[in-house]
Amino acid sequence: MNNNLARQQLDMQKNNLDENQIKKLKANLKNKATKTNNIEQKKENIKEIEKEAEKFTAIFLEKMFSSMKKTLPEEKMFDGGYAEDVFSDMLTKEYSQMAGKQGILGELNRALVNQLKDS
Repeated sequence: MNNNLARQQLDMQKNNLDENQIKKLKANLKNKATKTNNIEQKKENIKEIEKEAEKFTAIFLEKMFSSMKKTLPEEKMFDGGYAEDVFSDMLTKEYSQMAGKQGILGELNRALVNQLKDS
């Protein structure tokens, strides 16, 4: 009888240990899932920040290219008028967007990302 009672107590203790271990495992999994979600959220935020930094760099380059273009002398012989001005502005914008995406001013992009990431 004592043998059966001892076995029952051991089984109960084992079940309690198993239940406690299961609870701990569940808690650990929950924490890891939360951390994983936070990490994924941070990665998404960083990607968004990088995209915005590229856009800012493109705008900066567009303003810089436009200012540089104003310093060039105009050719009277091949003046295309308003259409040429519109095309030239569109071309400048496209160049600046391409340069922003390619990371021409990579240091500016990195500085912006680091600044925005920390805030």
